[in-house]
Amino acid sequence: MKLLISYMIVCGWLLAMAGPAGAQTAEELGQAGLDHFSKAFYEATPRGERAKAAEEYSLAEKSFQEAIRNKPDWVEPYLHLARTYFVQKKYRQAAELYQKALTIAPQQKDIYIRWASALEKAGDYQGAVKVLQTLRAQETDERALAKLDELIKGLQARAQAAPTDKEGGH
Repeated sequence: MKLLISYMIVCGWLLAMAGPAGAQTAEELGQAGLDHFSKAFYEATPRGERAKAAEEYSLAEKSFQEAIRNKPDWVEPYLHLARTYFVQKKYRQAAELYQKALTIAPQQKDIYIRWASALEKAGDYQGAVKVLQTLRAQETDERALAKLDELIKGLQARAQAAPTDKEGGH
């Protein structure tokens, strides 16, 4: 009997040390999130299956959030979660994640563009301008600078027009 109890204690300890059954790595969770995102975006949404898409997006969000908890210095799940929010028109949440992603990978200039896009879609034109101006200060390529100037000018015009649009009820 003592041997059986000792065996059960050792087995319980080993299981506790191994973690929960079915525990996944951040990479596995990230892949699961991408799989759910793909089902929502490329399959359910084009077919008009809104409930299925919403379910898959929710599962994708949970997977990416868990991947972030497991490996907070890995930028990919932040970007994937931000994209998941963006396509669902949760622009503020997407913008927050792009901002966090830049703290992890400040050299990835495309994140600035994504962040500015999310802010623009959220109606924060001034915020988008600031993000692009920050990127512009780091840029040296003449073509990229010209494109950034064009984007900034367009956002500034939209920012000036925004109060008029709101007054007009649009």
